[in-house]
Amino acid sequence: MRSERQDLPTPDEASLNHSSTVLEELAKKINTNEGWINFADFMQFILYEPGLGYYSSGTRKLGTGGDFTTAPEISNLFGVCLADQMIKILHSYPKQMILEIGAGSGQLAFDILTRLDNQGFVPDQYYILELSADLKDRQQRLLAKLPDNLLEKVTWLDSLPENLITGVILGNEVLDAMPCRRFRIQDEDIYEIGVTYTNQRLIEQDKLADEVIKDAIQSIEKELKRKFENGFVSEIRPNYKNWFSAISASLVSGAIMFIDYGCSRGEYYSTDRSTGTLVCHYQNMAHYDPLFLPGLQDLSAWVDFSLVADVGLEHGFKVETYTSHRDFLLSAGILELVDQISDQNKRFKTNQAVKQLLLPDQMGDTFKFMLLSKDCMIKESFTEARDFRYLL
Repeated sequence: MRSERQDLPTPDEASLNHSSTVLEELAKKINTNEGWINFADFMQFILYEPGLGYYSSGTRKLGTGGDFTTAPEISNLFGVCLADQMIKILHSYPKQMILEIGAGSGQLAFDILTRLDNQGFVPDQYYILELSADLKDRQQRLLAKLPDNLLEKVTWLDSLPENLITGVILGNEVLDAMPCRRFRIQDEDIYEIGVTYTNQRLIEQDKLADEVIKDAIQSIEKELKRKFENGFVSEIRPNYKNWFSAISASLVSGAIMFIDYGCSRGEYYSTDRSTGTLVCHYQNMAHYDPLFLPGLQDLSAWVDFSLVADVGLEHGFKVETYTSHRDFLLSAGILELVDQISDQNKRFKTNQAVKQLLLPDQMGDTFKFMLLSKDCMIKESFTEARDFRYLL
């Protein structure tokens, strides 16, 4: 549900006090940085600053009563489909491991492990990398309901392991939450959008872009064979290579699965998307004011999957699959799984939930599925989903 800022719910007093504390500390950071910080630093602070950021505070973030709802909260069949695909990769390894990055409520891990167990295929390890103490606690409480033979396989990590994983690394709605820098084209020059603090208020302020941003944008323009027009606003993640390098170092052999909302570079920077992709979520309502109630709302930006593919190739990965959320789930047999439900009422409810995952105007087209492999033989028949790699 999208909303104008004035339509958003009013937070309670405790939440307002927390946001005020975040604002006070953020103002100190801005003032010690000559009165201006780039948007990536702003986003990093309000989302991840220990004890203050959105993902470090105790607010409920996912599902009913939270700020947004992800696929695992909509239907357990999402996790079932992923588990079935994982088996195709894991079976060739003597030591079978899964690493989930940012496990949210823990529901996806619960569903994957349950399905693997039902299929007679329990992995040696299921690692969860979680930076949010609040979400880690929630995950532990949910996964404690698993049978002992599954729970004993789960280990939480505080940082990425090095040269450890043989199997699958999973990132569901992880890339969109990575801090991004924002730019604006004005008077045929490139400006970077940052944040200042003036008269006890956060304000967006542009400054001429540095060489990192200029080089990156000019490279995109060269690839697209056109200049961005005046007024064009969008996002860029120049630090993504560093993050992926750490992911690559964790994986000895296997595959990475990314599921997120995004598109190819040509679509991402199309003239029809001239205001960017940044979106904010507050109590299950979407809006476009990133300065609203710092510390209480989620910020995210779409994923440039061409960037993911390019960086993956640079690190020796192969892009095995790039397709839509809908096409991946259909090829994984999600409708057949619905048909297997014998209880009519349950099947009806499940069918309604699955529609949210498949319909083009919901998650079906907006979300994409990408599979990258490293020193791993994956059969051409891994998925029968439509191949969108030509768009990358």
